Amino acid sequence: MAKYHVGVDVSKHKHKVYIRNLPQDSYSGVFSIDVNRQGFERFSTTLGKLSPNKEDFLIGIEATGNYGITLAYFLLAQGYKVVEINPYRANQFRKAQGKKAKSDRIDARSLATLLSLENHKSLSLPDPVLDNLRELTRFRADMVKDRSALMNQLHETLSTLFPEFATVFSQLNSTTSLALLISYPSPEYISRAGEAKIAESLRVASRGRMGETLAKSLVEAAQNSIGVLQKQPALAIRVSILGERIVSLTGAIKRVEKEIADLFHQLPYKPEDFPVGDITSLATLISEIEDIHRFPTLKQFLSHFGWCPQSFQS
Repeated sequence: MAKYHVGVDVSKHKHKVYIRNLPQDSYSGVFSIDVNRQGFERFSTTLGKLSPNKEDFLIGIEATGNYGITLAYFLLAQGYKVVEINPYRANQFRKAQGKKAKSDRIDARSLATLLSLENHKSLSLPDPVLDNLRELTRFRADMVKDRSALMNQLHETLSTLFPEFATVFSQLNSTTSLALLISYPSPEYISRAGEAKIAESLRVASRGRMGETLAKSLVEAAQNSIGVLQKQPALAIRVSILGERIVSLTGAIKRVEKEIADLFHQLPYKPEDFPVGDITSLATLISEIEDIHRFPTLKQFLSHFGWCPQSFQS
């Protein structure tokens, strides 16, 4: 059983620490940890002076963004037991103590006291492959979300600039469509280029699958467009840049997907072992699950992924 409860209030450059001595029911004075190697090692030395036995310590770090991750990994590698404290729970506990004011000193002491309560999330060093897979799959999800937002902006801009474009290209996010919009981002550009140049651009972008027929339709649509004429200079720039950003982001997503696939193949799994899902989807699930036994119930497992099945009846 731990003899010392250590509360760490994290911030960007300095962490505040309070240590509670349980046998004596006393607290140390608050002290700071610099967020660097020297600061972390001094913290470890301070704990070692209290007791050389790492099992004598329970260290609580409030889950506030990424500021506490480096310290948590450092302490776990040193062999300390580290738990994650829910910020809402910490705030309610502080208020229940009658401390309405908020400061690093008060927060660190409250965290040290809060550790006496149970049900904190224990942290452990994850498998390196799963750890990196989780980072990459989450990063990919963010990029896909960003790309969707850019596509929505492109749709909205074209609805003012060149609403007929969507009737010619059913898939606005296709490689050919984006390449054309980057080079010829408005009805005026397409009309001035003419069918021959547009057809050549289409052939190059589509690798010969599209050409004269589509070019003719595009030029006719451009010449008869109901797009707002006076906004064309500004919106054309916007369309071209949005197209470039979408293409660049798509390339970055493919690069991350390749890294995800390479990491997935280091795991003792094969895609064919699963009934559904591509490698990216499987990697996302496996990296988030880690050890499925850490979920006591199916409901908690589903909630972790945001899956909340409900029944709807009229």
